[in-house]
Amino acid sequence: MSGEVSIGRRLWYATITAIILQSVWIGGGYGTGREIVEFIAKYGALGWISILVGAVSLLIALIPSLEIARVFKAFDYMTWSKQFLWKAWPIFDIAFILLSWIVIAVIGAAAAAMLEDMTGIPYFVGALIVILVVGLLHFFGRKAIEGWWIVGTVGLYAMYAVIWALTLYYAGPKALENISKGLTVNGDPVQAAVDGFRYTFYNLCVVMSALQSVDRYKGRLESFFATLVTLLLVYGAAALIWICFMGFYPEIINEPVPWYAVLKSIGAPWAMGLFAFWIFYTLIETALGMIYAIVRRVDAQLLLKGRRLTRRWEAVLAVIILAVSLITAQVGIVALVAQGYGTMAWIFFAVYFVPILTIGVTRLLKPEWAKEFWSKA
Repeated sequence: MSGEVSIGRRLWYATITAIILQSVWIGGGYGTGREIVEFIAKYGALGWISILVGAVSLLIALIPSLEIARVFKAFDYMTWSKQFLWKAWPIFDIAFILLSWIVIAVIGAAAAAMLEDMTGIPYFVGALIVILVVGLLHFFGRKAIEGWWIVGTVGLYAMYAVIWALTLYYAGPKALENISKGLTVNGDPVQAAVDGFRYTFYNLCVVMSALQSVDRYKGRLESFFATLVTLLLVYGAAALIWICFMGFYPEIINEPVPWYAVLKSIGAPWAMGLFAFWIFYTLIETALGMIYAIVRRVDAQLLLKGRRLTRRWEAVLAVIILAVSLITAQVGIVALVAQGYGTMAWIFFAVYFVPILTIGVTRLLKPEWAKEFWSKA
């Protein structure tokens, strides 16, 4: 039938969701290796526990998150959060905007600083370049933004494949030796498990950037496949990076940019330019994703009043968000707010993780449950 969508096409749509999630997740911390050290590799041979718990946590949270978007046609985070928070959704809205502000400011500033370090371009010029890229992508729309994420994913993992191969060739035997003899100088299995959960939990906000991609879904297949691909892209990569870092354990723990130390150790400084370019690219991907989620939320608010954002105004809004974030980063306001990041994380636990696995799952299993009540959100 002409209206049917092939399985291949459906799986590709699900893969796009996974690519978006990975693109926004990776960012600078993951790309440099610092997040992997902080949440996984510092536990040495126990790192597999962090990976397993993190992957299971993501599996449990992501499937219902995508299904709620699909079943209730909630393709922006305002409409989406109403499905399990009812009239308490503004709490989620405020928390996400504050978190996005911090992330965009830190990531945007890091991207401008990295461009300055790579090319000598002054910081403010680098910031303008980042703003221009994000603004143009929003002006050209969804296909351009998704294309940016797809290209970034292909390039990043191609770069990683080279670095992983070099590292494992050089330090693979040492890594396996350290893992097999249970080498660890930090923590215990319980702490490793808690950090695995925290690592997924801190990054669950990336789901907001991928909600619109769910509008192509035809059934549960896409939600399950998107989750599987995301697990492979995020935690498959985390496992390989952990193994690589085990070849340099425990010294790797104290390195501010672990991958830089590894590349120097294996005699591959020539790879630093390639590495730095793709990390710069992923920094923009992360900032782009958080901004895109906010733009889609504003558009959904306007739609309730019978209006929509034009491409031009989407670009203007994106530029304003990024510019304000970068300015506040320079004057120290973001650093002050970021001190409460731990508290905000627990707010997300209360307004996302818990309700999505209770109220959200209940609504998915019983779509007619209190239907009139939820319609008043």
